[in-house]
Amino acid sequence: MIDYLSPREMKHLEDEARSGAVWPRVIGCFRDGARLLLGWDHGLPEDEIARRAAIDGSGVRAAIDEAVRFCVTRKLHLLGWQEPGGDWTYFMAVG
Repeated sequence: MIDYLSPREMKHLEDEARSGAVWPRVIGCFRDGARLLLGWDHGLPEDEIARRAAIDGSGVRAAIDEAVRFCVTRKLHLLGWQEPGGDWTYFMAVG
């Protein structure tokens, strides 16, 4: 199981963040250094992702969508489910 980002992936995240992209901060909510925090035990509600990543509430969904695209190209999964109240919770998985 891949539970670490490669140095190349880490550099990509850093370069994107340096260029002003906010989506790398979403990925940052699910990692400890290069180590990915996997599974729903590390799941976070959308508003908590916005808070931790310092993303405006109106922009968090777009940032999550972009983070999902980053993950898909690397066979990672940023998955979410909708709670009964309508809020979304996300977690990182590999596959």
